[in-house]
Amino acid sequence: MTTLKRSERIEVFARTARTRSENFPADTGVLGRLRAAGRAAFSAAELPNPKTESWKYSRIGVLLEQGLLDRAPAGAAATAKPIPGLDVQSIAIIDGMPQPLLAAVPGVAVTAFSVLTGAQAAAVETHLGRLAAVSERPFVALNAALLDDGLVIQVAPGVDVALPIELLLAQSDGAAPRGVHPRVLVIVGRGARATLIERHLGTAMAFTNSVVEVVLADGAQLDHLRLALDAGRGRWLSALDVELGHAARYHLRQAQLGAAFRRNEIRIRLAGEGAEVTVSGAGLTRNSDHLDNQLCLEHRVPRGTSKQVFRNIAGETSRGILNGRIHIHRGAQKTDAQLHTKSLLLSSRAEIDVKPELEIYADDVKCAHGATLGQLDANALFYLRSRGLDETAARTMLSFAFLAEVVDAFPVDAVRAALRPALAQAFAAPAEEETP
Repeated sequence: MTTLKRSERIEVFARTARTRSENFPADTGVLGRLRAAGRAAFSAAELPNPKTESWKYSRIGVLLEQGLLDRAPAGAAATAKPIPGLDVQSIAIIDGMPQPLLAAVPGVAVTAFSVLTGAQAAAVETHLGRLAAVSERPFVALNAALLDDGLVIQVAPGVDVALPIELLLAQSDGAAPRGVHPRVLVIVGRGARATLIERHLGTAMAFTNSVVEVVLADGAQLDHLRLALDAGRGRWLSALDVELGHAARYHLRQAQLGAAFRRNEIRIRLAGEGAEVTVSGAGLTRNSDHLDNQLCLEHRVPRGTSKQVFRNIAGETSRGILNGRIHIHRGAQKTDAQLHTKSLLLSSRAEIDVKPELEIYADDVKCAHGATLGQLDANALFYLRSRGLDETAARTMLSFAFLAEVVDAFPVDAVRAALRPALAQAFAAPAEEETP
């Protein structure tokens, strides 16, 4: 079998994407306009190459493999185990296709892009795609070009949503390679409050290229929990774009395992004075898994506050990447921005690449960043083993003490209770045998 060169694989990928995007039926509504914009942007864009700085450690070769642009079969089902003890209002997108709602969500409107009309369509289009700069992000453009359908989740002004909203972005149970492109727009109205639990589910060899956009009106608050606890052969690429209004509050908490490829591109804009952002993340990679977090936090106006805390663990020959950038625009005085990350290597062959960045164009600000990298404390490991713990149990205990600052900060009790055994199971699993 002939092996294609990288340039040839990219050309095949791009040509296949263009062909598939042209095969959708004509649509003159919101969905059709979004597809057309995505198709034009993708045709004009260039895919990342080894010289693209933000893709330096995440090569796109694994996304170009045969079949990863094929459509999933219609009507495919997914297995989604509920989180024990968690009472939620669930919304599911399986293989990129929104599923019928099981029940109405009080205070929340959930609408497919394909049925948006009139004033609602116009209101949605003022936000849809505006936050994601597709001209410089070809895979965001690809998401729009190949979108089967998307969802807009709207929280009415002044509403305090009683139950968490669970958003399931799931692969179906089929084994065939495929490409899926979920898209969600979340709009939280003025003074409203909600909790969104976003779960990425599936271990198959599928390319899941998701885009989630969040708009917080003045005084709104959203607790956003992102759980990606399925490892496996999946190729997961997610774009998350958030914009905050005046005095809005956004709290993002992530817990993730690596996969064959997992990359998160997160952009958060403090566009209203007095906005507040907290971001925390716990990441664990094993074997040859890959986990890449690219985060850009923009302070555009005065008196914004942001705090970022990350904890990453890498074992065997796995790789973790964190690029955390804080951009303080001209005029964004009285900003307080912090970024702190700690990383733990469990093997001499594992790798964690951390790059904190500060770009400051205002002179009355308070900013700090710090990054540390280390290994498990040999004395602490010896102490625990001398008290009767085997090596696996001792290493697990020390590792979870390292992750505790992030894991214990998850605000939903049932989620916090489920995280520890899920991460412990991944950590305690035997290492895969290396292929000679």
